[in-house]
Amino acid sequence: MFDKFPQISTTVFNKVYIECYNRSAFHSELEDELKKTKACKNLSEFHLKKIFSDEYWNFSKTWVLPAENQITELVKGIRVDIRTLYQNPSMKDVEIRVINKMVKTIKNIEIVSIILAFLIPERFCIIAPPPEHLIGFRRNSDKVDTLLSYFTDLRLLARQYNMGVFEIEKALWTIYQLRYKIPYFDEELSEELWEHYLNEPKILSLRVKNLLNELWGDSIDDDLKSKILKEKDPGLALILAMRCLERNMWESVRKTVDKDQLEKLESSTKEGNILTKLMAAADTDPVIKTRVDRIRRKRNLAMHSMRNNTEDISSSDVEEAINLNKLLS
Repeated sequence: MFDKFPQISTTVFNKVYIECYNRSAFHSELEDELKKTKACKNLSEFHLKKIFSDEYWNFSKTWVLPAENQITELVKGIRVDIRTLYQNPSMKDVEIRVINKMVKTIKNIEIVSIILAFLIPERFCIIAPPPEHLIGFRRNSDKVDTLLSYFTDLRLLARQYNMGVFEIEKALWTIYQLRYKIPYFDEELSEELWEHYLNEPKILSLRVKNLLNELWGDSIDDDLKSKILKEKDPGLALILAMRCLERNMWESVRKTVDKDQLEKLESSTKEGNILTKLMAAADTDPVIKTRVDRIRRKRNLAMHSMRNNTEDISSSDVEEAINLNKLLS
């Protein structure tokens, strides 16, 4: 685990912030002021204007101040729910309701995230391109869903490092600035942090998850996933292609066998070799069955081999599985 994250979000963050904006960021002081004046228990326009002022940080150089009527409407709309969320942070329905109201009132999701980050920094953070880039996050057309997904990703990291969500976001922001904006500031530190970032498992997992979400979405089938992966990782691609074939075989069998036979098949899944049983139930052509058996053994090799088997499985095996799936569909 990358144990420098807490230091990055405080000491290093402040130094980098000064280099980027030629002034200090007094985030902790602003959070303390909001707590001292009980912002979460009785939110007022005074509190939001504190967040939007340049007294503690460089707000006006990056964002546009919401209109007075928006601030007034927002405070009235979320005061009670903010108090509830502050006291019961795990209440998802309240969180969704708060974010919905905020997006509807002020439209700008960055401003929404800023307000939440300073009011409840343990649970929220600022959505901004630098941390989005480092975790491979992509916004979608639904503003509320974008914020909820972003907060979920950052909370995963925060739990991993036992940090607040706003703290982890500031650490990512700092790493990004050192890498892309001010690499001259401290080249040794920049390289060290970047190397840790690239090799941190939880961050890598998020990056892969977000990339695949962007590529695949919710509707792409296993055959297409196999085509995408077949050159890079034919073993994994073959597993996906055969999963698709087996699912389609089940659909076919459910339409052709009686209830008793179907129940017998379903109860035998733990015994193994279910694909052979499905082909028998579907009265599959013997030539096709032989081809499926060959690819099934390759699939098993990809799943269970004790050694690296990339040389034993090729993209042509994946193509064969995809073609068989078309024949059996």
